[in-house]
Amino acid sequence: MNTSTFGPSGMAGATQGYGAPAGGQFAYPYPVDRLIRKESALGAIREIAPPEDHIGLQLFPFFEVPHDDFFFDYIKGDATGLAPARAQDAESELAQKDFFISGQGRGSIIDWAIKDHYDPSDVNNFRELENVAKQIQEGGSPLPGSLQTTLNELPFKLARDAAQRRRRLDNRIEHIIMTSLVTNTYTYNDGKVSFATPWGRPADQTDQAPASGTYGGTTHDPIGDWVEVDEFMYERHGVNMKRAILGRKVANRFYASQFWGARTGLITQPGSTPVDPRYLMEGWGPVGALNAVAEATGIAPTIYDSVYRTRAIGGTTFVNTRYVPDDVIIFLPSEEDIRDFDSSPLGLGKVCTSPHIEGNGGAGFYEWEMSTKDPWSYSVGTGIKMYPIFPHMELTYTMKIDFDAP
Repeated sequence: MNTSTFGPSGMAGATQGYGAPAGGQFAYPYPVDRLIRKESALGAIREIAPPEDHIGLQLFPFFEVPHDDFFFDYIKGDATGLAPARAQDAESELAQKDFFISGQGRGSIIDWAIKDHYDPSDVNNFRELENVAKQIQEGGSPLPGSLQTTLNELPFKLARDAAQRRRRLDNRIEHIIMTSLVTNTYTYNDGKVSFATPWGRPADQTDQAPASGTYGGTTHDPIGDWVEVDEFMYERHGVNMKRAILGRKVANRFYASQFWGARTGLITQPGSTPVDPRYLMEGWGPVGALNAVAEATGIAPTIYDSVYRTRAIGGTTFVNTRYVPDDVIIFLPSEEDIRDFDSSPLGLGKVCTSPHIEGNGGAGFYEWEMSTKDPWSYSVGTGIKMYPIFPHMELTYTMKIDFDAP
């Protein structure tokens, strides 16, 4: 077999046409068209995308359950009452013991999955190129750059599509958690599957306006508003609010409150033009005000502005959808407070996940592959069996901010 090659330094041996040696093997070390066009690849320019980080599983981590359907009992706190009196010679009354099971909670896990399909031409072309590359390498010749690039395309595409599928599943988990916290329900309808899950938070703990009114001017009272929520939840449920999730737009309004005047020492005469402390005090501004609110109330804030991005097939316009609206604050108790009166492993809530056969009988994410014949093609998918459960959604609170000027 003739294994001579054609390269930039000239020809060795007889050739059959431009770039093809007598043995019929093409072994050019660099794409010919790029030599002719004299072009250089300078890499890719990527858009600076908005944040897409997730915090849902940090707040409500995975919890493995052995079956898709599960239940749990709600047991109300025992009634204590007052001890009765008795005459000195009388027998004391028998204490009444009655554990009040007020209801039963149930949950069902849903299978979420997505797949990619690769046409026969994609797979067959890759297999044929693999055979060509194997023959060239067995002949002792280097692979052409264009052939190596083409061989890398399908594995790269498979890896990219796998990451995309996993990202969409992660987005779905985040969407379920955050939408549930914000709206007190989760509704799904894709035309094939339809369901709605109400979580049971009282109506007067959802989308409530702050006590001080609008945040569009200077009369709002961030510390007072947070303290009032904390007092309300403690009086009703016996828990303190310890965490707050809010967007930067809300946090950036805290510093504008007129109540910071005494704190900053910048009180002006009544009726005069208000002084903006950001331009007079080093270290004061939205961040300083947020830290001051957290310190005064004992509620730790988390700035959260993440989105998921969608684009119509064939379109060029991206739509960024927030998981938490920029005018909503979510208040949560601490897990330690929940454990004081709840011995179940669910706590404030968990994302329950159950086993799947494609995951070797294990819970969590799984993958599957499928090949068919006539025509030969290839499908690969990623999925997870999961759904969250919030047995104590009544211990959460959401505040809706009005940014319009009073």
